Amino acid sequence: MKKISILISTIAMMVFCSSCEFEFSTANVSDVKVCTDMNGNLCGNDNSTLSPSTQNIYVSCKLKNAPADTKVKFTWKYVEGEPLIIDEVVLNSEDKGTNLDLHSSLSRPYNGWPKGKYAVEIRIGDEDDTPEVKNFQIR
Repeated sequence: MKKISILISTIAMMVFCSSCEFEFSTANVSDVKVCTDMNGNLCGNDNSTLSPSTQNIYVSCKLKNAPADTKVKFTWKYVEGEPLIIDEVVLNSEDKGTNLDLHSSLSRPYNGWPKGKYAVEIRIGDEDDTPEVKNFQIR
């Protein structure tokens, strides 16, 4: 009798959950690094301080357990004083697999990078309330 009760409860839960309109993903981001030189599709080193003369700034991460068409948004910010969005880049995993190496970059402005604090937010999809944040500074 107890086994039947558990089976009925499990079936009821499956039916209830399949009718709900929410999306659950196990996708996650790890190994976030900021660098000036790429090693393949990932940063070899993690640099928390960069020079104003740095040509390109890269951020890389590993996307894991991502279903097809997972969107990952990189938001580059200057956070010295009032935060200012520098750029936003959205990458789509399409059907390239469940585990991917991703990166985004910024090129040096004509007059060099303004000194100060910066951050890159990496957000999975539109509903990610807790993005990965990588802080770095230029001095």
